[in-house]
Amino acid sequence: MVNKKTRILGVIPARYKSTRFEGKPLTLINGVPMIKRTYNQAKKSELLDELIVATDDTRILTYCESEGIPVIITSENCLTGTDRLAEVSKKMDFDLYVNIQGDEPVIDPNAISQIVDIYHQYGNEYMVYNLYKIIDTMNEVNSHTIIKVIVNEQDEVMYMSRFPVPFSNSGLVQQFRQQIPVYGFTKDALSIFSNHKKTINEQYEDIELLRFLDLGYKIKMSETKVDSIAVDVPNDVKKVEMFLNEKGRL
Repeated sequence: MVNKKTRILGVIPARYKSTRFEGKPLTLINGVPMIKRTYNQAKKSELLDELIVATDDTRILTYCESEGIPVIITSENCLTGTDRLAEVSKKMDFDLYVNIQGDEPVIDPNAISQIVDIYHQYGNEYMVYNLYKIIDTMNEVNSHTIIKVIVNEQDEVMYMSRFPVPFSNSGLVQQFRQQIPVYGFTKDALSIFSNHKKTINEQYEDIELLRFLDLGYKIKMSETKVDSIAVDVPNDVKKVEMFLNEKGRL
């Protein structure tokens, strides 16, 4: 239980040189750059004390400054968004750092608030916090871009995989859980992550959080009902625009 006043920083990692979608943070979605949409959505969470963009590219830096979006430059050596948060944590002192994916332009701010709420409940009993939702279509179950989560009775992560897990060999119909890409890290968690190279299961699955499991640390999960649309490739922009257009007609 957290008793003292905690300080929460929301961080939006933004990389320009994406192999699958170069310039993604500045791509226009209904005329508005994606990084601005993500920032505006995240800002709706009232539980963040501060919110910044972390980037290694001057084009993103210049745009954010022109829009009055708080931004910090990080090195080009960051391999992952978590590495970028770790670098931010060395420059800015907060109790919890919430990683808000820069390619989630319609992120539900309630997901961010939920991460902060469970941190307030458990404090430093856990160093890493994350969310999952129940998967309801087999297309999502079989998608390698959707990470499936196995949790124990305490909603702690046992394993994460891009493969459909858990497997049922008993005749029981299994329940699949999808990881939601909003993460809460303590400063210690980010230090541990940045001071260890990629672990073997992390390399197999290409899932950053497996580094903590491989090193023996617990990850606290919480079920959520929120959903979002990630922009991984250029065609995903159309999905977001359709969602926004439909929402505007309601």
